[in-house]
Amino acid sequence: MSPPTIHDLFLATAERHADKPALARVTDGRIERWLSWRDLLKAVAHEQSGLKDFAGKEKHGALTPARHYCDIAWVTHTLAVHASGRVLAPVDYPAEDLRYSANLAALVNTAGTGTAAKTVMLSHDNLASNALALSQASGGDGDELRLSFLPFEHLYARTGDLFTWLVRGSRLVIAENPKTVFRDARLVKPTVINGVPYFFQKAIDRAQAERVSLKQLLGCEIKRLYCGGASLAPAIEARFADEGIPIYCGYGLTEASPVVSVNTPEAYKRGTVGRPLPGVEVRIAEDGEVLVRGPNVMLGYWNNPAATAETLREGWLHTGDLGQLDSEGFLTIVGRKKELLVLSTGKKVAPASVEARLGASPWIEQACVFGEGHTGLTALIVPNADRLRAEIKSRRLWVWSKRQALGHAVIRTLYRREIDICLANAPAEERVHAFRLVGRGFDPARGEMTAKLSLRRPAIAKSFAREIAAMMR
Repeated sequence: MSPPTIHDLFLATAERHADKPALARVTDGRIERWLSWRDLLKAVAHEQSGLKDFAGKEKHGALTPARHYCDIAWVTHTLAVHASGRVLAPVDYPAEDLRYSANLAALVNTAGTGTAAKTVMLSHDNLASNALALSQASGGDGDELRLSFLPFEHLYARTGDLFTWLVRGSRLVIAENPKTVFRDARLVKPTVINGVPYFFQKAIDRAQAERVSLKQLLGCEIKRLYCGGASLAPAIEARFADEGIPIYCGYGLTEASPVVSVNTPEAYKRGTVGRPLPGVEVRIAEDGEVLVRGPNVMLGYWNNPAATAETLREGWLHTGDLGQLDSEGFLTIVGRKKELLVLSTGKKVAPASVEARLGASPWIEQACVFGEGHTGLTALIVPNADRLRAEIKSRRLWVWSKRQALGHAVIRTLYRREIDICLANAPAEERVHAFRLVGRGFDPARGEMTAKLSLRRPAIAKSFAREIAAMMR
């Protein structure tokens, strides 16, 4: 018996929960009419009938671009593509016939913290097995209400929200847009939200500004929060835990469909990214690299056999991430193997962990650390603009420009103290010796961050070469 596909899982759920509410979207500050699972099944069938076979080719292997936006039409289009046997591809791919097995389900672009983009080939089994395993690990009876605001073209949201919702037969509401997510949370009153570290930091800032609890900000009914995409600062995790809302951090990568491990209500250890999903194996190589094996591991990279051979070796996916497994099977991610900074002293530093601690400060919006070949670390710091303005006003500092404010002795002393507080318990090699306050944030549009808002250090180094050179003197 062949493994189920996403379409098989959808059909089973639609039959089991036919008349139950399934999907809705927030529009103009209100929830649109709910679609039942029966309604959704009809909508997918209608969308499927409108899909044309490209150039008269057979339907299996036909490349069908995903839609540009994330709404109910995106969901029905995606499910229709999977139902038809076509391959869901990035929006910028041309329509063509693929010379791969009918098991190929999706092509997904991945561009990590470096600059070389690759396209991952995922099978129906990859996607379905990951959704099933994630649902199993999450526990509960599936009677939940999800609010989704992350873009579905990225696999974290597609599997973590869309496919897991589909398996569990729960309710899903799509936020009007990422900027309205806190307003929408109060309207929808979700019990589950998937987010990234930036979202959780913004939630803390917003709750403080509005003088409400985090639970009130998120609609009062929230039961579970999941975090992925990048490392979460311990201070953020602690703040939510103090209010009785644990954040269940997980770990994954596109090549693993994407979820590898996750904390759950039944198996939770703060500071880790949880235990591997059922059916997924994780081991740590001698050099500290995280290796993954399981039905969720990709078929390979599209039109890139060399990269495939380098990444998939002896049945194991070489993730490029550095990690540790404890005696209870919980995984901790230390940083990227290729991003380790080797100081002139020979000490090695994973910059992501330093940046996460700095980013937990309410005074710091973003931080990027450097130091390869030097005696100590340096950092570019993007200040929190609201706090900086308020501080300048309260101290009645005489400044006439942003540049003057960032270089003011009082402001620099304040940030020096804040950086030292953030890194007070860090080893000597992980402390920042010199820093520079910069007047703009790191921008995905300039190639300085990935779609998941991870830093692209080489691009940032190029954009801020003058500032970095000044710190290194």
